[in-house]
Amino acid sequence: MRILIVEDDHMIGEAVSLALKDAAYAVDWVTDGSSASRILEGNEHQAVLLDIGLPKRDGLEVLRLLRQQGSTIPVIIITARDGVEDRIKGLDFGADDYLVQPFDVNELLARLRAVIRRKGGQAAPVLSNGMVSLDPATREARRGDTKYLLSSREFALLHALLLHPGAILA
Repeated sequence: MRILIVEDDHMIGEAVSLALKDAAYAVDWVTDGSSASRILEGNEHQAVLLDIGLPKRDGLEVLRLLRQQGSTIPVIIITARDGVEDRIKGLDFGADDYLVQPFDVNELLARLRAVIRRKGGQAAPVLSNGMVSLDPATREARRGDTKYLLSSREFALLHALLLHPGAILA
């Protein structure tokens, strides 16, 4: 699963990128709004973590353009702007969630899993195909009464297969 981080603060960008990679996500990271808009035209990402105060193009403008193009990609705004008006504006522009910095990485990961689940039409946190179930929060797979703790690569593969069961045949 590929996530785009749009964050101009290098310390935050590196920390979030590392946390996502540790959680078995593929990560792309850009530091300005123009680059983000250009990359998002390719529709290769499953979610976006978007800062608001960006060089070259404001994050809200990136979001507005994305939604005008009809994109339904989940977007979580990650910003230091904590005013109620800022949060309302971000959500009204089409963000799926809004997280104020500083934030706990585990909360960010949980919110990311939630918006991706909702986008896929899945409300339950555990993915299943009837034979195998996968809990993204713990990275455990279960078949019958047996639990398996998966490596990052095993988790990413099983997660992709459960989210898109017909994709391998296409």
